[in-house]
Amino acid sequence: MSNNNIINFFLNPKSVAVIGASKNPTKGGHRIMDNLISNNFKGKIFPINPNSDGDLFGLEFKKSVLDIQEEIDLAIFYIPNQKIPAILEECVKKGIKGAIIEASGFEEVGDKGYELKDQILKITNNFSKIRILGPNCMGLTRIDESSNSKDNEKGGFFTSFAVFYKYKKGNIAIISQSGMLNGGYLMYLMEKYPDLGIRYSCTIGNKMDLSEIEFLESFIEDPSVNVIAIYLESFKNPRKFIDLCRKARKKPNKTIIFVKGGITEQGQKATLSHTGSIAENSQLIKSIIKQSGIIHANSFYELFQYARTFSMMYTENKIMPKLGNISMITGSGGAGTIVADITSKYNLKFPDFDNKMYNILLDIFPEWMPPNRFALIDFWPAMEKAMMNNVNPGYLMTSVIELLLKEQNIEGILVMLFCSGQFRNFTNYKYIVESIYHTSKPIFFWLIGEIKEVKKVNRLMSEKNIPVFPNLEEMTKNFWILVQDSKNKIFY
Repeated sequence: MSNNNIINFFLNPKSVAVIGASKNPTKGGHRIMDNLISNNFKGKIFPINPNSDGDLFGLEFKKSVLDIQEEIDLAIFYIPNQKIPAILEECVKKGIKGAIIEASGFEEVGDKGYELKDQILKITNNFSKIRILGPNCMGLTRIDESSNSKDNEKGGFFTSFAVFYKYKKGNIAIISQSGMLNGGYLMYLMEKYPDLGIRYSCTIGNKMDLSEIEFLESFIEDPSVNVIAIYLESFKNPRKFIDLCRKARKKPNKTIIFVKGGITEQGQKATLSHTGSIAENSQLIKSIIKQSGIIHANSFYELFQYARTFSMMYTENKIMPKLGNISMITGSGGAGTIVADITSKYNLKFPDFDNKMYNILLDIFPEWMPPNRFALIDFWPAMEKAMMNNVNPGYLMTSVIELLLKEQNIEGILVMLFCSGQFRNFTNYKYIVESIYHTSKPIFFWLIGEIKEVKKVNRLMSEKNIPVFPNLEEMTKNFWILVQDSKNKIFY
C-alpha cells in the first residue's frame, strides 16, 4: 500500500477488534469500546478477551481473533506489553492488516523493551505482514460530525482510551508523539474552545513503524485538512520531513504548525524516557524548521491557538495578510499606546489614512478629540458624541469597520470591544457580528468588561468563526503569524 492508502486504511477501517476489551469501566479496554460505540463507529466491532464471557455493549466476547469468521481490518491492543507478541502472531495468521498498540514498555524502558521490539519485527517480517501504529500511543480519532449535530449523527472513529463526548468537526489534523494530544489535553481543548474544529488526531508514540512521515504525506493531500498541527520529540526522516513541508507550502490552503520537544539537555533526557527517542541537537532542529518553512510554536498553548486562528481563516475563506498593514479600533488611549508598542515588536504597521477617509472620521469624532491620521482609532470620543446625539454606538462602530475594510492598504482589523449588560442595547453585539463576519479580511477581537457578558459575546463570535483573544499581545501575535505564513508561501 502507498502511504496515503495505509493511513486511509487506519483511519477508515470497516471492522475493528479490541484486544483487551473489558467489562470493568475503569479499564482502558472498556473505554475504547465505549468510544467506538457512543461515537457511532459505522464498522463492525469485536471485543476480544480470553478471560471474559457474555457480551459488552451488546457485542459478544471472543477469546481470540481466530474465533471470528469475518474479516478484520484493524486490531487495537490494550493489554500488557509482554502479551503482545503471541496475540500479534494470531493477528498475522488471521490476515489482519493493521494494529494499533497503545501499551507502553518498549524502547523507553531499555533492554527488555528492545527485546519486545525485535520480536515484533520478526513476527511482522519487518512490518510487511501487518502495519503497526505505536506502541506507547493513544491511537487515532477521525471526526465525521460534531457532537451537537442536529441529525444526531455525531462521531466518526475514536480509538483513544480517553472517552470523548463533546467535539466539533473541523479542518485541523494533529500528528503527535504524545498520547496527551488524543487524550486529556484534547478533551480539555475541545471543551474550553468549542470553536476548535478537529478532523483528525493521530498519536504515533514510539513510531516503531508508521511515523509522522506517512501521516503528513496523507494530510497534505486530504482536501478536508487545512491546518496540520505537529508535536514531535524526534524526526524519523528529517530530509523527507523537510521535503513534505515544502510541498505543503506550495499549496494555498495548507498550513503546518510545529512544536518540538527535547530541545534542551533536560528535555532530551525526558524524551528518552518518554518515547525512547534520541532527540536531535538544537542547531539541527533550528535548521530543519528553517528549511521546512513551517510555523514554529513554543508550546502546546501556542500550537493550538495558532491552529484555531488558521482554521477559522480557512473556514471563512479569508484573504491572508501579506504586508502586515492593520487598523486597530480601541476604546482606550492606554490600550492604543500598548498595542502600538506590540505591533511595532511584530513589525505590523498602521497605514496613514487618505484625506477622504480622514474627513469621514472627522465628522464622526467630536471637535475636542479628533482622530489619528494613521489607522489606530481610539473610538471612545466618537462613542460619546454618538450617545449625546442619540446615535447607537454599535451601528457607528460597524459602519467604521465597514469603511476600514474597503481601504485597500488595510489587510485586517483588531478590535477592542467593551461588553456590558447595561450597555448591550447601545453596543449591539449581534448587529456587529452579523455585519462583519462574512468579510474577506480577518477581524480579531479582544473582549473586556463583565465576565458573563464577555462569555456571551465570545460564544456569538465563535459561531461565526470570528477569533477572540484573551489579551492584546495574543491578538496581535496571531495576526503576525498569518503574515509570516503568507511570506513563507511566497518564498517557497
